[in-house]
Formats: sequence, C-alpha cells, structure tokens
Amino acid sequence: MNDNALWIILQRLRTPLLVLLVSYAISILGLVLIPGMDDKGEVYQMSFFDAFYFISYTASTIGFGETPYAFTYEQRLWVIVCIYLTVLGWFYAIGSLVSIISDKKLRLEIMRGRFKTRIETIKGEFIIVLGYNYVNAKIIQKLLHADLNVVLVDAKEDKINEFLLEDYSKSVPVMVGNALTTHMLIDAGIKKKTCITVIATFYKEEKNLRIAILTKFLNPKAEVIAKSTFNEISTSISDTDIVHRENPFEIFGKRFDIALTSPHVLILENWIYHNADLSDNTIYLPKGKYIICGYGRLGRVLKEQLDKHEMEYVFIDEAKIAKRDMKEPKSLLRANADDKEVLLSAGIKEAVCLVSGTQSDIDNLSILITAKKLNPDLYLIARENTMEEVSIFEAAKINWIIMLERILINKTSLQLIDPLKHSFLKMILNQNELWASTLVNLLKNQLGANPILIALSISEKSAYAIYHEIQLGKNIPIEVLLTSLKDRSNKHKAIILLLKRQGKEILLPQNEFLKLGDEILFACDQEAKEEIELIASNLYDLCYAYLGEEKKNWLFKKIFSS
Repeated sequence: MNDNALWIILQRLRTPLLVLLVSYAISILGLVLIPGMDDKGEVYQMSFFDAFYFISYTASTIGFGETPYAFTYEQRLWVIVCIYLTVLGWFYAIGSLVSIISDKKLRLEIMRGRFKTRIETIKGEFIIVLGYNYVNAKIIQKLLHADLNVVLVDAKEDKINEFLLEDYSKSVPVMVGNALTTHMLIDAGIKKKTCITVIATFYKEEKNLRIAILTKFLNPKAEVIAKSTFNEISTSISDTDIVHRENPFEIFGKRFDIALTSPHVLILENWIYHNADLSDNTIYLPKGKYIICGYGRLGRVLKEQLDKHEMEYVFIDEAKIAKRDMKEPKSLLRANADDKEVLLSAGIKEAVCLVSGTQSDIDNLSILITAKKLNPDLYLIARENTMEEVSIFEAAKINWIIMLERILINKTSLQLIDPLKHSFLKMILNQNELWASTLVNLLKNQLGANPILIALSISEKSAYAIYHEIQLGKNIPIEVLLTSLKDRSNKHKAIILLLKRQGKEILLPQNEFLKLGDEILFACDQEAKEEIELIASNLYDLCYAYLGEEKKNWLFKKIFSS
C-alpha cells in the first residue's frame, strides 16, 4: 500500500477512531471512579487496567462476566451506559471502515500502488498499451504469446475488469487511469530505459497525437505506434520523429494499388500474416469500371489509386456526407447507394467491381445483396467496420473484405514480434509482379503452399557454433545453413528470404559469408527448421555441413585449426 492510500485511510478513520477513544475513555474513567465492593464486603476502587480489560470484552459483546469482583448496583448501572456507548461507537467505526473499503478512490490508490510495484519488478523490455479495445486486446494476446512484457492502462474501470477476466491477464500490470496525463504515463514506466514502445490506437486521434508528444518529452528513445487517418494529425504526429504512424486507409490503398499491378505480392503478404496460404488466388482485381459506395476516407484513397491507373469509376454517396470533402470527384451521385435505381443509373450492369465502403456494416451488406442481383458477375469488395460481424461477411461470399481493425492488429503485432518479417514485407511491397510470382512459384514448388517462417540471429545464444567459429576468423558461407544433415550433397527444404546486416537488407541473398549480428529469415518446413538450428548451434553438425566430415570433436578442431 502506497502513502496516498494510507493517508486516505487515516483521514477517513480519524472521526470514528476519535469516537471510540472518547467512549472508551468515559467508560473506563467511570468504572475507576465508582466505588465497588470486594468479596470481604470492603470498598475498593477498580484499577485502570481492570477497567480497560472489562470494557474491552464488554464493548466487543464477548461478555466474560464481572471482574475482579461482583459489581454493585451503581457499577452495573454505569456498565449499562458503557455497553450502549461503546457498542454504538464500534458500529459507527465498523460502518466507516466498510465505507472506506468500498471507496472508489481508495481502491484506485491501492491498485496504483500495486501497479507501480509490478512495474518496478518487470525484468527486461516492455510495451505500454493505452486503452483496451478489440484491436489492443488482440495485440496483447500476440505480444504475450511471443513472451513480450506488456503494461495496460485504460480510463474505464469496466474495461480493465473485462480484461482481468481473460486467462492471460495475470502477467500484465493493469491500471485504471487517464493515459493522457503525464503522471499516469510515468506510473506506467514510460521513463524507464526498458520501455521500448507505446501503443496508442484511440478512436479520437487527437489523443494519439497527445501521447506522441508526451512520449517525445518523457522518453524520446521509446517508439510510439499511433493510429492516424487525418492529414492534419498525421503531419503533427510524424513531426515527433519517434512515431510509427498507422493509417489503415492508406495501407489498404497501397494494397489496392498492388492488387491491380502485382497480385502475387499480396499473396506473399497474406501468407506472412497467416491470412491465407500461397495457393490463394482471390485478390486478382479486374480491369474496368468500378462503383464505390461511400466517399469518405476510404473513398478518397481509392479515387487516388483509380486515377493513377486511369480507370473509370463512379462514387455514390449522400450529400450530407460527400459535401464534407472539398475535392469531391466529378463522377459522384448524391444518393442512397442501397437504391436499385441509383445503382442502375451508376452503370452497375457494365461495372466489373463494386466497393461497399460505408461506415455501416448493415448498409454495406444490403448494398452488396442488391448489386449482386443486378450483376452476378461483379467482383465484390466490402468494408467491415466491426469485427463482431465477421461471420456474416464471410458467409456473404465477398471477394475481398476490408477489415480496418485486422489491418492495425496485423501490422502492429508483426513489427513488434517479428521485426525481420516486417522488414521482409516492407521490401517485397516494392517488388514487381514478375519477381513476386517467381518467388511464389519457387516457394510452392519446393516447400508447398504453406511453408513456415523462421528467423535466425548470428549470436552466441542463437547460433553458438557459427558465432564462435566466426570469432576465430573462419569464413562460414550462408549456404551452409541449407545443407541437409542426412546427406550434405543435398539441400534440405529451405529458402533464404532475407539477410539483415548492420541496417542493410538483402533480399534472397547468395554467396554471402556470415558475420556476427547477422539476422536471417528462412522459409522452410519443420524438418529443415530443426536442421538449421542444429547447424547453427552444434559444433559437430556445423562440421559435417561445412566440411563433410564425421561429427567428432577432435577431428573438427584439427580441421578448423589447420
């Protein structure tokens, strides 16, 4: 319990304790002053100790009897007064204590003390998550699964209680408090050197900007991952220089652009995110006329991409929404997109794709149903605003579902948990269709439709054998990690996707010699994963893979020392 909680208790108990003290003092003084009679019939005066002893058990209604001698009628009359006086005092004190225990402010102070204690005991780096919503809940699950330390702060007590019902919540320090205040961020450990990241995905994006600014001053070495979809706020957030700005609309716009030119890049991305395997062929956008229902942030992003590719399009939106944007397109129908006649006038019959991107999931589904009846061959893209309706959207047989929450979850968790995969993903997003299709076919032919991804760091902990041989001055080629331990003349099922060395990133590296600190990303099967780990960490397996000799320690040393 911290000092604030103790001070609240003492302050609130001051009057009840004073009432008890006065009632005890009056009762004890009366018993001392009133003369009694001993067993020999002689007058005696009760001592303060005897009086205190008697009042102690009488006030608590235990009732051991009259002591040290039977009372006189005068003493018994006074005891009656004492009983009511002290018992009522105790009732008042106990009632006050119950009231204090149920006091929200005290509970928060006790919680704050425990929270700060747990923050101090965190070993290693940790991530502060501000706000408990669906996106952050999924991110926390992924972070904990990767054995990363997490701290959670939310202003609403019912949100924290909801989190505490989860099985994985025991390892997470939680606090009810306003994360937009400096003292709350300090309590959460933002000033500690081990605080590496702050996640802010508030719906009101001004809050994300405030978090970015506060973090800039409290711990400029910590990174901030902040949601930002408005240009003015995005510019201000970017100016802090410590923020990874995440705009799900821009991310989707980039994916939409890639789908029109390099769909195999998106196949690779979905495989990395575990959204689909390499045999997925759903994201092949048709060329032709597009009808987009809703001209908000999503609509403006799509307009930019369609203009880039010189494609025909029509937007449908109601005036009260569309007029907010001063640069609305010429091909804009101010109408209800769920109207059959409106869709016909927009050219639904000759359109190749319909995007239902309003802020209402029910409206989006209704628009899709109407459009599909008018043109069964339409390629359908739908925006899903809440993950609660995921089963309905999946059942609707939509070609491409835009889930903004999932975009945030995937991107945030990947860059925190698997930074090497994140680096690989950023690099392939800039590749062309020929490069991506070649890699997809290579992966499928050699490893199947769903190979696993593993990362290896050339460090003493992760690659003991290679680490020590490099320290001895030996040149170990990267291809040695692909050697089969069953027959070194063959390669096991693995492909090196990325080599990261001192900030430099090399896609599909070949003929490279390993160096200390290298990070390598592999695509492989389970058997190859085990062999890569053995070659990296076991001296005997490294000897066999590199030199083709038996796994004998004396021979290994003799060969490498020659």
